[in-house]
Amino acid sequence: MEVLKKVAEKLFGNEFQCKVYSNGITFASNDNSRAFSFGLISSSGTFRLREKIHAIKRFEEVETILQPVLTKLKIGQGDFEQNVYGVDFKGTIRKAVPIQGLAGVDASFIENMTYIDTENEAQILPVLTELKKATLVLENEFINKYQTLQQVYDAVQEMTPKERGEFISMPGPIRNLVIEALCNPSADLDTKFERTIADSKDAEKRHPDVFKNYDKAASELQKYFKSRKA
Repeated sequence: MEVLKKVAEKLFGNEFQCKVYSNGITFASNDNSRAFSFGLISSSGTFRLREKIHAIKRFEEVETILQPVLTKLKIGQGDFEQNVYGVDFKGTIRKAVPIQGLAGVDASFIENMTYIDTENEAQILPVLTELKKATLVLENEFINKYQTLQQVYDAVQEMTPKERGEFISMPGPIRNLVIEALCNPSADLDTKFERTIADSKDAEKRHPDVFKNYDKAASELQKYFKSRKA
């Protein structure tokens, strides 16, 4: 994967850190504000691209509060697809879309399921050039659309539960509490925290591997925001 990493760093290196794994590539911006990830299927010195690009944006005002709690309680932050794609970035909001169909991007290597030699720069460069074009599309259509956390909060209010679940990074219910507490502090936050704690306990009984410690995280965050008001 060394040649793949070298070509990736040459294309993205001025603004992004490149993390290459056998199951994916993540380009994380140097200022840690955003990232783009692509899934890989590796086999015997070759790889091919999975169908989607994952775009992730991080709001530091959320993550500074949230990350210590999630780390302490060992709560995972990637969904199934992100784990398959090897996404290596902890952000606040996300969007995953097929690369095929993005304006100006030639994704024939995905349609044809083309395998690329990990040591052949001539094969790698054209593919990564198209991936860079894909990041520019998502930069414009998604990353730049949400300049402030308030814009995120306002957008969430118009979403269905399914849309919200796809938009807010895991763990969605916990991260959404932090967003709301920061953007709408006049709301009845205690009721929302208590409801999330109760719902999380019920969810953990049904799916302990998925929702473990969500209730504890909500409880710790409730105490944190209460202390800010004191």
